[in-house]
Amino acid sequence: MTVKPIFLSWLYQYMKSLNTRMLDLARRKTASAWLSFFAFIESIFFPIPVDPMLGIMVLARPQRFIFFAFITTVFSTLGGVAGWYLGHEMGIAVIEWLGKTDDFQTVKAAFAKHGWMLILMGAFTPFPYKVTVISGGFLGVGLWPLIITSLLGRGGRFFLVAAIIRYRANKPLATALVTLLLITIGFFWWIVSP
Repeated sequence: MTVKPIFLSWLYQYMKSLNTRMLDLARRKTASAWLSFFAFIESIFFPIPVDPMLGIMVLARPQRFIFFAFITTVFSTLGGVAGWYLGHEMGIAVIEWLGKTDDFQTVKAAFAKHGWMLILMGAFTPFPYKVTVISGGFLGVGLWPLIITSLLGRGGRFFLVAAIIRYRANKPLATALVTLLLITIGFFWWIVSP
């Protein structure tokens, strides 16, 4: 037996076990508190997106998909406000600490051209939201435009993710939701591309 099949077998078993443990955790009473916590810290410094955790929560309790999407949106936006405050007060030191100086230069140029639209894009697309909000604070984007665009962008993203997972058995609806997600990401990309 070669190393590759052994590794793949081990990886498959590990992922299967991790999935089972995550689904068990998602059924606990504290699950929504953990989701809220990770949504908050992901918007400031945590490197792993909260979407997989949201997806697992929805898989474990599909009837609560709206609630899970709502708390993820609210706490992610609150984390965005904390990130904005960090950027506003500490600026470039935070960007350097996160190791995101290259991303910051890209965001700085884009802010000069697109302003609040960039926050909406960062809130909705896979581009790091934390970089967008910290940069927004540093570059003087207003707090209220940040909150409004974060609620719209994060809400759109998390409600779409939750709905896609909730209605995955309904192929036409799931396909329509995925199409809407891709079109929206494409639209944002088109808006901010040079």
